[in-house]
Amino acid sequence: MKTIKVSGPVIIKDNKVLLIKDIKDAFWKYPGGKVESGESLEQTCIREAKEELAIDVFNLKHLTTITSQKDETTKVELVHYLTDYSGEIVKGLDIIEWDWFDINNLPDNCAPNIMPVIEEYLK
Repeated sequence: MKTIKVSGPVIIKDNKVLLIKDIKDAFWKYPGGKVESGESLEQTCIREAKEELAIDVFNLKHLTTITSQKDETTKVELVHYLTDYSGEIVKGLDIIEWDWFDINNLPDNCAPNIMPVIEEYLK
């Protein structure tokens, strides 16, 4: 079985969570992407935040990992890090939009991993 590892930041500030929409999907999700060859999960998280939102993330704390089955031969591991950030948010080339959402009033069209991560954060 092949495993695709994906990593990204979960940024929460003043009870609001930062979510993005990109050119690949029509739903809101956390920033992040595939781990590249020779890269750690933490390095991927940092790189993806920079590429997608032009921000620097730091104080990475593993929040949760969600594993799902992509197809018969491939599973996907989504590794989420709670992070702080610095810099002005500027959307990257593949980002359609970004926004802050109240943690208790998220949009209906969120990716399936959004709520399990928020639930873990609220524990």
